[in-house]
Parts: sequence; C-alpha cells; structure tokens
Amino acid sequence: MARHSILVSLFGAAVLILAGCDKIENPIVPSAPFEEELYGPAPTFEALPESDAVKRVLVEDFTAHQCGNCPAAAIIAEDMVANYEGKISVMAIHAGNLANTDDDYFDTDWTTEEGDVFWDQLDFQANPVGRINRINGVGSFWPPSQWEANAVEEMNLDPVLGLQYESEWVPANGHLNLHLHGTFYDDVTGPIQVAWLILESHIFDYQLDYSADPEVVADYEFNHVLRGSVHGAMGVGFGLATDGASAGETASLSNTFEWNQAWAIENATVLAVVSDANGYVLNVAEIHVD
Repeated sequence: MARHSILVSLFGAAVLILAGCDKIENPIVPSAPFEEELYGPAPTFEALPESDAVKRVLVEDFTAHQCGNCPAAAIIAEDMVANYEGKISVMAIHAGNLANTDDDYFDTDWTTEEGDVFWDQLDFQANPVGRINRINGVGSFWPPSQWEANAVEEMNLDPVLGLQYESEWVPANGHLNLHLHGTFYDDVTGPIQVAWLILESHIFDYQLDYSADPEVVADYEFNHVLRGSVHGAMGVGFGLATDGASAGETASLSNTFEWNQAWAIENATVLAVVSDANGYVLNVAEIHVD
C-alpha cells in the first residue's frame, strides 16, 4: 500500500525507551574500491586554504512514520536548512518501535541497518530527538527545540578540516564514483573515519501527524531519508589520516559504489561524514549526485 513519488521505500522511526550505548559499533564494512581500470586515475586536489573552508553541521533527526510529533521536528530541521544555507545537512533516521510496520497504513519498512546502529548508540531512545555533530559523544541527543542553538554554536567554530569532493554518476554501469579530499587545520587524534551515507528525498507515503486532520496523512513527503551507505554507518579510515592527522596534512578517499536501483538517483544526496575517535563530526560534504 506504500506510495512513492518516484521510487520505493524509506524508513520509519522510533520510540523505544531503553538504555543506549556510547560504544561506536560498525557491523557493516563492505569493500567498494575505486575502479581505476574503468575510470582512470582518481582526481587530485590542492590543499584547501582555511579561509575557503566551509564548516557544515550534521543534524540527525531520529524519526518514524508512527510518530505523531515527528513532522513538527522535521519542519524545524527544514527551516534550519533554509535559514543557514550551505551550513546544515539533515539526515532523517527511521528507527525504533514507532518505525515498525503494520497491516494497515504503515506497511512500508523504512529502517536500515545503519539507522539501527545510530539508534543503538543513543543514551536514551525516543522520537523525535536529534544529534548535532554528535557533540558530547555519540550517545548524546537534543530535543528539537534545542537543535538550532546547538547547530549555530557548532557552525561558529573555526573549521578543523576543510573538505573538497567530486562525484561521477555512470548510468551505463550503475556506478557512482565518489572522491573526497581533506585538509587539516589542527591536530586530530585517530582513528579518523569517513562514512558515505546515502539519503533520498521527495518520497510520499503514510505518516502520523498530530497537527493534521485527519492525523494519518496519506501523501506525506519524506526528505533527507537515510537509505544506506557505502561502508557502513561509521565508515572506513580516511586514507593517510586514518590513524590521525597533524595541522597542514591532507587525506583522500575514492570509492566506486554500485547504486541500488530502488533509489531514485535524481532525488539522492550523499553525505561524506568525517568523524574522529569519539564519533564527533569534524565536517560534512553534501553531494547532490544528479
């Protein structure tokens, strides 16, 4: 009974109240080497001056299709994207009990293995809550009313890492080539990880919304939905900076990802999330692949 604007599923979110865990776990680490034999050498980048670096802030919105308060939180996140253009990246993570399916309206499973990893990291699991750059550790969370203040505080910090990227969509092979380059402006202790996280927007399906009449909305638009990843929830080491980096050093990572045809490439976004040993998000690159 699920309906989509151009494609299939995304995932639902949660209200499970159990103790979380601050341990960073990453059970899925598939290989996705860059296919140099097919596409030639990976691009090279010059070091990025700190004055040209943009510090983006990651807002992780833990949501669910049976969470009636979640649409109001999504509006807060969308307003942040609009008000701080180019500084905010939102990821809607569907996980927990309220993301469960039923035999009535909510019959689409929007959950992912990556989303379950993120959900299990939380010290307290409920919907809607959010993380802002995973400050104070991966278990920390904030109610929607506090997202903007914490995000502004983060975006006003000097960047520790500047990011550059290139992407290439090869429809004939179903491949997405992703290239990331980082320039460090301060010392960072490793491990330093890069997670390529795949999001999709403009998907329509059923959503519970306490502010709507009727409360079950048949054609609710889901945006920024976490659909999957290249190397799992927490990613893989960032090239030469995997074990740490000093100010002035650079690192690169290139991968060829086999695209899941269930996801509409024209509605997709890839987030390159670079995190430190504590899971704190050093910076984010937002790639619109179409």
